[in-house]
Amino acid sequence: MPTTEFEYQVGGSLPTNAPTYVTRSADRELYDSLKAGELCYVITGRQMGKSSLRV
Repeated sequence: MPTTEFEYQVGGSLPTNAPTYVTRSADRELYDSLKAGELCYVITGRQMGKSSLRV
């Protein structure tokens, strides 16, 4: 079996360089809106990536 360098993390936000973070279309939309000076809210359920998105 090949070895992997990934570490499983339970809870909390992922580090900025986490190779396991999956970029979503909402990530780019939020970033572009914030750069344009728009007020944005991120509302979703528990453990859905809000903190990681913020990082």
